[in-house]
Amino acid sequence: MSTPCLSLHRVAYDPEASAFRAEVQYLDASGIRRRVVQVRAPLTAGFQRITRGLRDAALAAA
Repeated sequence: MSTPCLSLHRVAYDPEASAFRAEVQYLDASGIRRRVVQVRAPLTAGFQRITRGLRDAALAAA
């Protein structure tokens, strides 16, 4: 199993959903793909928690 190369774009906080959302762009065998993912976290959450959650959500959706 190979690890896809991914990047986060347009990261924003949605106060109604209490979640961070991002457009994730990743490269796999079939080309470049994009998805919108979210992770529930408070606005005061740490950077590592937010990026790890968005990354994990992106990999789960792939």
